[in-house]
Amino acid sequence: METKALRKKLIVDFSKFIQDDTKLEVLEGVFDAINKEESTSLVSDEHYTKVEEARAEYLLDISSASSWEEVEHRLNILL
Repeated sequence: METKALRKKLIVDFSKFIQDDTKLEVLEGVFDAINKEESTSLVSDEHYTKVEEARAEYLLDISSASSWEEVEHRLNILL
């Protein structure tokens, strides 16, 4: 569709939307989504920091980790 024709069509459609409160709320949500800055991740920076800290702590004390065989053995004893 040509830009001019699309612009005219949208003007007509918007005039219909703004007369209906429920459609107006949906339209506001669309505008919010368009105007919202896109983030590269849905995970917050704070969460990444916590994971980094936990990983660093784990790497400092890797000797306390168990092998899969040890974990399996302990689970079999419990069952």
